[in-house]
Amino acid sequence: MTKTAGRLLGAAMMTLAPLAALPAVARADELRLVFDIPTNHPRVPYFTAMAEDVAKTTSGRLTIAANPGGTIYPGFASIEALKAGKAELTFVNAANLERLDARFGFVNLPFALDDTAMAQPAARRGVVDLLDTLAQKQDLRVIGLMRGADQLFVFRDKRVATPADLKGLKIRVAGPGTYEDIMRRLSAEPVVLPIPEMKPAFERGALDGVFTSPGAWTSQLGMAAPKATHAPGLMMITYVLVARKDAIDRLSTADRDALLAAARANITEGWGRMETDDAAILKDMAAKGAAIVTVTDLKPWREAVSPVAASFSERFPDTWRDFRAQIGADRK
Repeated sequence: MTKTAGRLLGAAMMTLAPLAALPAVARADELRLVFDIPTNHPRVPYFTAMAEDVAKTTSGRLTIAANPGGTIYPGFASIEALKAGKAELTFVNAANLERLDARFGFVNLPFALDDTAMAQPAARRGVVDLLDTLAQKQDLRVIGLMRGADQLFVFRDKRVATPADLKGLKIRVAGPGTYEDIMRRLSAEPVVLPIPEMKPAFERGALDGVFTSPGAWTSQLGMAAPKATHAPGLMMITYVLVARKDAIDRLSTADRDALLAAARANITEGWGRMETDDAAILKDMAAKGAAIVTVTDLKPWREAVSPVAASFSERFPDTWRDFRAQIGADRK
């Protein structure tokens, strides 16, 4: 664990610490939640709200402890922590699930998942169900899906308007698999780094640019990376709330229902609020002087990355079909 990671998670523990003080009516149960998102990231309040709802609904019988011991498990390490029994819950970039099963990649495909589809409650629930079905084969559960962002590229001094402008650039991505495939199709060189490692790598010049969310841009890089390019729909990234299956199963029915309801209400159903949050961040960054290029001609971008989805559909036709059915893609 890095010193930076330790500072971030020390703050995270303080964020949810008051919950542990709630009185227990019966046998108290605690779920350990690990995540690598910095505590100044605009998505963290949604975690906190979920934990508060769980504690309130169960009258303190069930609580959630954030990053206990101040330990951060970055990226896929958080999944490994679940598998090893070091935690019961994690919020993790969905790209990391692809290391367990490449079929999870459906949720990361370019120009696939979008805000229009996910505005529908049935679509949100359907995507969670698809992820959960795959997760249960790994003795895990996916109980929530968080809107990460309609991703954008950020740079210190580069202006990018077309895929050709990315040729040969070292671009940070949050996880393996689909992220990397997209960058390679854009002729960029992907560099996989979880969010705690992004800022140090950028500051030491190891990266030409970063593919990230508005939340990570403003909380980690800010005006140190004042140039941004947004190709709408290129990649909608998500965070998944993953649980150990046995941890869910051992809860009482009432406590299990409270956890699942809190995850649904604060995480999965928060999609629209998170979209609004990101729009406000982009407006604020522009007001500070950031130059944001919004691509209007998406044809070259679509053409460049179309083989990514085509390959997935050939390898996993059943998952591809089920995903498109859930988001209503064939009805568009």
